[in-house]
Amino acid sequence: MLLDIHTHHVSAAQGESILNVDVEDFPLTAPFPPEHFPTSVSMQDVSARKIFRPCGYSAGIHPWKAFEAEPEDWERLEWAVKHPAVLAIGEAGLDKFASADMTLQKEVFIRQIMLSESIGKPLIIHCVKAFNELIELKKKYCPQMPWVVHGFRNNLNIARQLMNERIYFSLGEKYQTDVLQNLPLERLLTETDESEWDIRTIIGRIAREKGVEASYLCERINENARKIFFRR
Repeated sequence: MLLDIHTHHVSAAQGESILNVDVEDFPLTAPFPPEHFPTSVSMQDVSARKIFRPCGYSAGIHPWKAFEAEPEDWERLEWAVKHPAVLAIGEAGLDKFASADMTLQKEVFIRQIMLSESIGKPLIIHCVKAFNELIELKKKYCPQMPWVVHGFRNNLNIARQLMNERIYFSLGEKYQTDVLQNLPLERLLTETDESEWDIRTIIGRIAREKGVEASYLCERINENARKIFFRR
C-alpha cells in the first residue's frame, strides 16, 4: 500500500512511502542518486502496476531554495524525474515566508508545472500564505496532471476553494478538524513529512475522526495514491 505520499524520513516504511529527495543529491550521470535508490524494475512493470518499489521518490526545487536554483540544478531535476522510481515533482510551490520574492518563486514554480505536464507526473505542492496565487496559476495553466497540496493546515474556506479546483489534500500530524470532516475521501492522502508519528498512527487518528475503520481508510488512501502516482 502507498500510504505516506510525502516524507523526509529515509527510514519510512518500505513499500508505503514516497521519500522527498533534494535535487542536489542527484548526480548528472549514472549511477542514480542515493545507494538505496532501486533501479532494477522496468518502466513497463511500473506502467502495468505490477509492483511497488521498496520506496518511491519525489524531487523538486522548494520555494525556500528558489533563489539558489542554478542551471545545473534544473539539469539534475529534469534528468532525475525521468527515472521510473521518481513518482512526482516536488515539493514545489509558493511561500510568503520564504526569502525569495514572489516573482521569482512563481517563475520557479511555473517551470515545475511545465515539467510536471511534459513528463506526465503529478505535482506535490508546498504552499504557505499564497493560496490565492496558487489558485490563479491553476486556472491559468489548466494542468492535466494532479496537484497535491501537502501538509494542508489551512482553514475550511481555503480548502473549499482548492476542492473546486480538484486539488488533492495530503494531511499529516496537524490539520484542522472541520477541514477533515468536509474533505471527501476521494481527495484525501496522508503523509508523515517530518513528523515523528508513523503513518499508520496518523491514519488511525484520521479514521477515528472520520468515523471509519482504519483498514478501510488505508484502502481508500492507497486507491487515491495509485490513481495519482501510477497513472500510466
